[in-house]
Amino acid sequence: MKVLLTTLNAKYIHSSLALRYLEKHCKSSNYELAVEEYTINDQLDAITAGIYKNIADIIAFSCYIWNISMIIEIADRIKKVQPDCIIIFGGPEVSYDAEDVLRTHEHVDYIVIGEGEETLKELLQYLSSGRELLEDIKGIAYRNQTDSIIVNECRSLIKNLDEIPSPYHQKDLEQLSGKLIYYETSRGCPFNCSYCLSSTVHGVRYFSIDRVKSDLLFLIKNGVKLVKFVDRTFNCDKKRTMEIFQFLAEHHKETSFHCEVAADLFDGSMIEFLSTIPEALIQFEIGVQSTNLDTIHAIYRKTSFDKLAANVEKIRAVGNIHLHLDLIAGLPEEDYRSFAQSFDDVYRLQPHVLQLGFLKLLKGSKIRTQSAEYEYKYTALPPYEILKSKWLSYKEILKLKNAEDVLEKYHNSGVFRESLRYILNHYYSSPFHFFEVLGDYFEKQGLNKMSHSRKALYDILYEFYEKKIKQDVPIFTQYLKFDLILNQKGAQLPYWCDRDEKPGFRERCFEFLKNEQNVQKYLPKYAGMPAKKIIKEVGFEQFKFDVLNKQAGTKGFSPTVILIDYATGKTYSLSQF
Repeated sequence: MKVLLTTLNAKYIHSSLALRYLEKHCKSSNYELAVEEYTINDQLDAITAGIYKNIADIIAFSCYIWNISMIIEIADRIKKVQPDCIIIFGGPEVSYDAEDVLRTHEHVDYIVIGEGEETLKELLQYLSSGRELLEDIKGIAYRNQTDSIIVNECRSLIKNLDEIPSPYHQKDLEQLSGKLIYYETSRGCPFNCSYCLSSTVHGVRYFSIDRVKSDLLFLIKNGVKLVKFVDRTFNCDKKRTMEIFQFLAEHHKETSFHCEVAADLFDGSMIEFLSTIPEALIQFEIGVQSTNLDTIHAIYRKTSFDKLAANVEKIRAVGNIHLHLDLIAGLPEEDYRSFAQSFDDVYRLQPHVLQLGFLKLLKGSKIRTQSAEYEYKYTALPPYEILKSKWLSYKEILKLKNAEDVLEKYHNSGVFRESLRYILNHYYSSPFHFFEVLGDYFEKQGLNKMSHSRKALYDILYEFYEKKIKQDVPIFTQYLKFDLILNQKGAQLPYWCDRDEKPGFRERCFEFLKNEQNVQKYLPKYAGMPAKKIIKEVGFEQFKFDVLNKQAGTKGFSPTVILIDYATGKTYSLSQF
C-alpha cells in the first residue's frame, strides 16, 4: 500500500514542516510513504497529474487558508479518476468544522482533527491492517457504513514532544536546497490573542533543549541559509531563549534564524547579549498589531508598547539584527485615524520591514465568534479577510490596501532609504500620510494595475516628488541617485540625473585604488589586490554634495565623491578625492 503526503505551499521558496513530521512519525513496514509538495501558483492540471501518477492508495492533504480551495478541487478530480483512492484532509483549515467539510465534500473520506502525528499514524495503521477499531481512534471524523458522519472524541495533545522524530534528514535538506527551512522548538503560546488560532490551545509545550540543539546543529552543519522558527512567541521562556541564542552564536557559520518574539519581554541582560551576536545571525519579527490601548484590550493581548519601543530602539541602534514589525488593519476599536497613528508609532521605530496585514477571521478563532458584535463583513472564501467593520468602511480598507502596496515597494524593499528619509524629514510629519498620498497617486495614475521594475519605481518616485512636492528637486534627486547607485551596481543612470563626472575621473579612481594607504583605510580586505580587480567590486560616484553627511547647502553645492564597497554595502565620503 502506498501513502502520499502532500500539500500546496504559498510560494516556491516555502516548504512544509508538517509533512516531514508526519512522514517521520508515521513510518511503518505496513505501507510505503512518499512526500510531494506543490505551490498555489502551479496549474491545477499539473498538480492533479503529478499526484495521480504516484498511484497512491491513500492521499493525505495538509490544508491551510491559502490552499484549501485548490486542494478541494484537486481531491475531487483525483477521486473521479481514481475512485478507490482514500482521501484524508488534515490541518487547521479543516479541524474546526470537520463535520461540515465531510457533509459538503463527498470525495473526502477522513479528516484528522488538530495535532496530527499520533492520529494519522493510528488511522494509517487501521487502513493498512484493519486491526484497530475505527471508533477508538481519537481525533478523526469520517462516514460510517450508513453514510452518517461520525466525529470521534478529541485527542489530547502530545505531552512529550521528543516522541516525534526530528523532521529533517540529509535527504530532506538535499530536496529542499535553496528553500526556507521551518523549525519549531515549542508548540503553543502563553498569550490568547483573539485573532490567532494559538488562543484555542492553552499553554506551551517544549521540545527538550538537547533535542533542539542537536537539530539546529544539523541544519547549521549542512549549510542551510535561513531557518524560520514557527514558535508563536519564541522568547516566552527567557532562560531557554538565552541558551538557544548563545548556542546559535557559538556555532554561527552561514545560517540565519528568523523568529517571532515579544520585544517587551526582553530585559537588560538579553539586550546586552543581543548586541554582541554576529550580524545577520538573527532576524526578529515583532507583532505590534496596534498601539491603540482599547484595541489591545479588545483582542486580549498583553503587551507594553512603551517597553517594546524602547527595546526595539536599543536593538536597532546596534544594527546587527534585522527587524520586522507587524501591524494588523481591521482590529476592534481601531478606526482609520487610529490605525494611522499606530502606523506612525511603529514606522518611527525604523524597522527594516513594516508588515501591514489585514485581519482574517480564521475558523476556530475567538474573534470570528464576535463577528456580529463587531459588525464584521468578510470574504466567504479563504482567507476570510475583512471587507468592513464597525470602525472601518470598505472604502477606507481600499485606501489602506493602496498604502500597503507602496509601503511594500518603497520601504520594505530597503532600496529607497535615503530618498524616503529625506521626504519624511522635510515634507511629511506623518509617515502614514506620505504612504497614503503615494498610494492614491499610484491609483490615480493607474500604476497599481501593473508590475514595475525596480528602475521604473525610481522613475515613479522622482515624478511623484516633482509633481506633488516640487521643492528642492535637485537636492532630492541626489538622494534618489544615491539609493539607485547603492543598490544597483553599474546601473545606467535615468533621465532625471547625470554622472557629473569631470574629465579624467576614471583615471583618478584607478590612482586612488593603486594607493595602498587608501586601500588599507577604506577597503582592507582588498589589500594586495591590483586596482583593476578591486574596481570590479567597488563603485565611485560623484554627487553635488555629501549625501552621506547630509551637507546640502541651499546657496550652493560642494561636490563629493562617494566610494561604495558593494560586497559589504559600506559607503565612504571622499571629499578630498
